[in-house]
Amino acid sequence: MKKILSIALLCSSLTAQLYAVDVENGYRATLTEGREWIYKELLPDYESMTEEQINNGEVPYTTSFHSLLVGKTVLFEGKECHEILHRKDDAEQLFGYAYEEGGKIFFYPLYADDVEGFSQPISYKKNEWQLLYDFSATLGVSSEMVWLWSSFCLAEKDIISVDGYQYTRQIWKSEDNSINLIVEGIGCETGFLYIENITDNGASTQFVECRDKGQCIFTKENFNATSSINDFSETLNQPNTMSSEYYDLQGRRLSSQPQHGGVYIQNGKKILNDHRTVP
Repeated sequence: MKKILSIALLCSSLTAQLYAVDVENGYRATLTEGREWIYKELLPDYESMTEEQINNGEVPYTTSFHSLLVGKTVLFEGKECHEILHRKDDAEQLFGYAYEEGGKIFFYPLYADDVEGFSQPISYKKNEWQLLYDFSATLGVSSEMVWLWSSFCLAEKDIISVDGYQYTRQIWKSEDNSINLIVEGIGCETGFLYIENITDNGASTQFVECRDKGQCIFTKENFNATSSINDFSETLNQPNTMSSEYYDLQGRRLSSQPQHGGVYIQNGKKILNDHRTVP
């Protein structure tokens, strides 16, 4: 019995870490130590091309994997933040720094001069913190995120279920109706950083999945998951429909209104069991 109880407590603790909600702002945390984004790298293998492949224009590819990993908490530029590490072939290099505050994630990238094997990640300004994500963005407001230009604005928010856990999804649209999907706790459709190719060897780099301490919690396909039934959905063209669902601080949906004292999550905000909003 003691062994079973110990295993149950361990699983409960692990689940709380994997799906922790940032109690400061009510959003699912993204920068937790051990969170990892896996990328697949496809490199053209011209040397092994057969005569038939050459005639048909078929290029074979070799496949390898690398990842970006949330590392330990450090003090950088006077700010407490996480190291972002690049992991490949059982080796790790420092790739940049990031911190999460008020539903926003800020990133400080390192460049080709600093990180071997990488081209410039994206056209960020050097030596300056950049807004990478804004999970507290208001509907209709243009983006200040460095990887989305100003023509994009937040057009819709909804909730999706992945493996029984709830995630708030943002749908950003541009003037020409281009769409970018962002999910709290995870990031965008190309992983932690919005990049198609982050290596300098001509390879094509594609996001595969997000893991937490080795456990897969989200895949690229999950970004297009169907909205959860009875959860809130907000759009620019329709009245906001707020959810009557309640969640605990681990992101688990309750079957009914809270019956016990404590802090809960509703519509992305912390509430007490007497329904007063927590400041």
